[in-house]
Amino acid sequence: MKKILILIGTLFLISCNKQENGINIENLNFTIQSRYGTHYITGYEIPFKATDSHGNDITSSVKFYINGTKIPGSTYLFDRVGYYMITAQWNLGGGTIKESQNRIEALVTNPRNETFVLLEDFTGTWCVNCPRVHYKIDQLLHQHDHVYAIAIHDRGHQTDPFHFEKVSELTQTYQISGYPTALINRKDVWNEENSSVEQYLQRTQALGLKIENTFNNNTLNISVKVRFDMDLKNEHYKLVVYALENNLHADQANSTDYYGGQDPIPGMEHNHVLRHAFTQVLGDEIPASQCHFDNEFTWHFSGDLPSNIADPAHVEIIAFVVEGNDRPRVINSKKTKINSSADY
Repeated sequence: MKKILILIGTLFLISCNKQENGINIENLNFTIQSRYGTHYITGYEIPFKATDSHGNDITSSVKFYINGTKIPGSTYLFDRVGYYMITAQWNLGGGTIKESQNRIEALVTNPRNETFVLLEDFTGTWCVNCPRVHYKIDQLLHQHDHVYAIAIHDRGHQTDPFHFEKVSELTQTYQISGYPTALINRKDVWNEENSSVEQYLQRTQALGLKIENTFNNNTLNISVKVRFDMDLKNEHYKLVVYALENNLHADQANSTDYYGGQDPIPGMEHNHVLRHAFTQVLGDEIPASQCHFDNEFTWHFSGDLPSNIADPAHVEIIAFVVEGNDRPRVINSKKTKINSSADY
């Protein structure tokens, strides 16, 4: 009798084909999401995610569709403006296919913001190899007006008249252990080839910056605006604003063949030298509520020009947005001279 009951139960499960590990697959549902909301830009890869009703990530088990056409994988790069419908299907086996409970209705527009790349040179007047990178950066800047440079001086155990007092916070965060070291957008170590920087220039960015500043009677007023072309509320963004100074002169140690092989290089001109951080060195938080499509986030500063500035006429204001927690990377940047402005 017991064997008959077991057989009947087994046949019931097979014929029903609605049970899987005790779960009724008829009641299994899922939703789809995009970390970039519902507003995207052309040329920017958009990832999609699927989550079941218990909060489990099932993205790899789901097929995504753009306007009814299946796409490979779970990311898509839109190359045309317009309205798009994103849906998904989950094949549960046994002929059961689930449609996502929701759809994403997305608007795709062209980016409005130009791309700028930041090259930061960790250097020192005592560093005998630093003139090599100094020279190469100078040549690169003459070729590309969308590349900005910052020279971050560290005196280490030596002397350096341009030492940045908060340099250790940067060197520890980005694990700078040798000089010279140059970072591209605080992400990759520069290999001193122009092509590696040019690859960054080709990337589309989802936000842009605008700077306005005035300087009167030693009072500096700065206004920085960040404009968003996509919904970025699920990211972690900070704004960084620095004062740089050009036309500074000091002897530079040199063991390279650059600059005629002189050692030291007498009265070498140092430009784009980091002198002051108006924000925290690693940036001030941009509230998540501000990081959405077509919004402008505004940051202000008003106060005296930093006392270590030698000549206000040679000051530059640079602002950039970083994303991430442990090693924030630069998304986009903008620079202008003192008493000037730079639009988006």
